[in-house]
Amino acid sequence: MKYSVLFFFLSIFLCAEVLEYRIDNSQGRIVETKDKRSHINVFLPSMPYNYVSRLVNEGLVRLAENEQGWEYSLSTHSIKLSPIVYEFELRRGVRFQDGTLFNADSVIHNFAYFLKQPFNYTDIHHSLKSVEKVSEYKIRLHLSKPYGMLFRDLARIYFYSEAYLQKYGWGGAETGANIKASGPYGLGPYILVEGMITGRIQTPIVILEANPYYWDKEYPSIQKITFYTELESQKALEMTLFQDGKLDFMQIPFNKKIESMLSPYAKLVAMPSSNNFTIYFNLVKKSSPIYHKEIRQALNCALNQQNLLNFTYKKEGTLNPHALTSKECTMSEQKLRTLLQGIELNVATQDSLMFLWKGIEYQLAEYGVSLHYQITSSEKEIYNLVQKNHKITQSWDMLIQGTQDYYGRHPWPIFIRYQEHNPWSFVHGDVVMKKLIEQFFLVEQNDPQFAILCDKIKARAKEEAYMLFLPIPNVVFAMNKELVFEPLGIGMQPFWKAKVTTEHWSIRGNKPYPKDLQIPILPKHLL
Repeated sequence: MKYSVLFFFLSIFLCAEVLEYRIDNSQGRIVETKDKRSHINVFLPSMPYNYVSRLVNEGLVRLAENEQGWEYSLSTHSIKLSPIVYEFELRRGVRFQDGTLFNADSVIHNFAYFLKQPFNYTDIHHSLKSVEKVSEYKIRLHLSKPYGMLFRDLARIYFYSEAYLQKYGWGGAETGANIKASGPYGLGPYILVEGMITGRIQTPIVILEANPYYWDKEYPSIQKITFYTELESQKALEMTLFQDGKLDFMQIPFNKKIESMLSPYAKLVAMPSSNNFTIYFNLVKKSSPIYHKEIRQALNCALNQQNLLNFTYKKEGTLNPHALTSKECTMSEQKLRTLLQGIELNVATQDSLMFLWKGIEYQLAEYGVSLHYQITSSEKEIYNLVQKNHKITQSWDMLIQGTQDYYGRHPWPIFIRYQEHNPWSFVHGDVVMKKLIEQFFLVEQNDPQFAILCDKIKARAKEEAYMLFLPIPNVVFAMNKELVFEPLGIGMQPFWKAKVTTEHWSIRGNKPYPKDLQIPILPKHLL
């Protein structure tokens, strides 16, 4: 810890030639009651539809930063009546954003639509059999077989008003974030009033307004949120760090920590996470070198995980248990060079992840590997390249996607890449992996068998080198100094709990930001 503080002061001295800093005191200026002027601007380059959907929509449960990974939302408690029957008591007095009542009939009606168009990236579409009304505020879920991921999937099965369902249906498929139009259609703390956003299609800007009917009357605390879904990384950084009132919250590359700490308008927040960078190998491209398992294994062995963590991640992360260790890499240096020398690979990536590729490129170049980049600022372009690859083989050999722990401390966001016929997987013909995944779905996370299965799945994925495995990154955010908010390290940010201060740009109006508040803030993780 002393080293971290020393590094902070040294960095400030080298980069800004100042040693003045202050402790964050924004808590003392909080606007306690919701002000109609309150407004924040947010940019999250990876999976923005997940974040927005969890502000606009709610289900029986929602993700939470706790041991089980979820908490009750539109239900208040549940009982497991048998391995395949669960009973839920619904929250009373809840209304949709258009003011219509939410009850057991709403749940039954929504599940009827869901079962016609479920999402297909888990096994819920094979496991959920029916939903029964017990009373006005009680329902039962009937499964066709035990299903260990039930509550994590329920956190993604949202409920919509009749007006929305009649017009758009449920519409699951490979993403499931069902926000095809703006309007008072959901039950979440915010109403989508402008734009639309799904995993595949989105407008560059979406605007949310506080829901006056939200069941938890304490929230939301901020009236308006503008989400940017497509910004170039450098432009977003400039908006956050150097332009007052342009951008209040964004995830930043690790190499921009010092600039964030020294910003007159932003503060740095860093924390551990279970998020991952997923680098696909194009397993259906037979003309690619990586079609051959030995080449994939060699690429994994050529990456020095500790050096990536130290120099590319700036020590903001942990080693990945899925990655090959030095002991597991049995190839000699000579064999690695023989296998990899002269290989050229096409890489598809978002521009915000180029800092990571430069670290990978530096290491692979030592073995004679050349990388050629297809760069976009739009995550939906990356999604399209993944999904199109199932129909027509695309030109990319490796593709990166930011994977977030949207099931709440659960490994499925990683294992999803290994399930045959899953829209997010290119694994084919692996009978061993297929059996392991089938068993995995049957077991709950607190079952001792769960850890055993996880280890077997990880071992099989390593053996076949299905991915280019990287260290697990911490999440590093730049946040407006007058935004009071505890971000999470999972794929959800509860902005409904965020507050602003009297010196926030949306509240103070045309007055300049006080000079004494522009002094750099010492990050909490260095205190």
